[in-house]
Amino acid sequence: MEIDFARAPGDGLPLELYARLHEAGPVVWSDSLGGWAVSGYAEVRSVFGDVTRFTSAGTPVAEALGEQGMLVNDTPLHHTIRAVWTKQVGIAALALRRAELEANAAEAIAAARVRMEAGEAVDFIPLIREFVIRFITASFGVPAERGEIFHRWSVMSSDTPAVAMDAGSTAEQSHYAVRAAVFELIDELAADRKRRLAASETPEDLTTLMVAAEGRDGITPSIVRDNLFNFILGALDTTEKWLGNILVKLCGNTAFAEELRASPDLIAPFAEEVMRCDTVAQSIQRNVRHDGVELGGRRLGAGEPVFLLLGAANRDPTIFSDPDSFAPRRKGEPHLGFGFGFHHCLGINVARAEARAFIGKLLQLPDLRVVASDFGESWALWGPRKLQLAI
Repeated sequence: MEIDFARAPGDGLPLELYARLHEAGPVVWSDSLGGWAVSGYAEVRSVFGDVTRFTSAGTPVAEALGEQGMLVNDTPLHHTIRAVWTKQVGIAALALRRAELEANAAEAIAAARVRMEAGEAVDFIPLIREFVIRFITASFGVPAERGEIFHRWSVMSSDTPAVAMDAGSTAEQSHYAVRAAVFELIDELAADRKRRLAASETPEDLTTLMVAAEGRDGITPSIVRDNLFNFILGALDTTEKWLGNILVKLCGNTAFAEELRASPDLIAPFAEEVMRCDTVAQSIQRNVRHDGVELGGRRLGAGEPVFLLLGAANRDPTIFSDPDSFAPRRKGEPHLGFGFGFHHCLGINVARAEARAFIGKLLQLPDLRVVASDFGESWALWGPRKLQLAI
């Protein structure tokens, strides 16, 4: 089946393609992708949960986010690395930082309000980006003046390709230039924490936790480096795009805003339904480990690419009734926007806490309208890279 991640200006998600995929079956071969397209909910979940048959190793995202990052590691060491941070990114720990998040959100939105009340249309994406980066850099103990590099990363990755970048292309050169700058900063942070720990200091940030774990249970210096890179960057652009998608939905229907103002407890399920309908990571790649793997009635060969079409799986009509309708009170199976199983998103509670804080403060504004938006040139990573709003 022909699958092209490119999109024309004004186009939305390829819902007609999703319908054809669901009609053709949960797993189909795509000559254009050179791999298997998986659109069935059960099949996507199966691949996510089975690291004995499918791996992230050798995929573009593995190369982009560090070959020894927990996103790629399919061994028990994955859980060892993950455990270093689990408590600090849990629901209880983030509840203690709720006031910090709300203050950050209020500051960003207050500045936008002044401009909008003066009649200006404001692009909220830079505001969201600053909000997300401010919290993540604080969590990792990154000096505020060094956060600019993460802005560069987010801008560069706004049209992240679903397949490998062409060798020598401008996109590849830009990616590796920013990547090198981020690694340089991470090396500086790790060296600083080692000096401070040696001096009996006890910094309380996520960088320190990972640096202090070096030498334990197989955690090497390169694993420390790759996982700091993996977690910091993995928490940025996906959350930014999720928040952007939430704003688009809220500002496109005043009834939703009124309902959430009246019932703030609905903010969380509203945001989750946005992730289901407008999944940020529309496509995630895995590779088949062994020959003769069966999935969705198909026989897959060793080394063949598998493209998990999360956006299609989250609209699987065998799982979700009336899947193309937006229903914040929807019950039933959870969406797959944060993954599933072995590699379920470690930062899920961080992203959810950020979404609740930002949307809660946004609802204190008068109803907003979308003046202009730009979703980029690919639907593989879905979310606005420009979103001008006005009162």
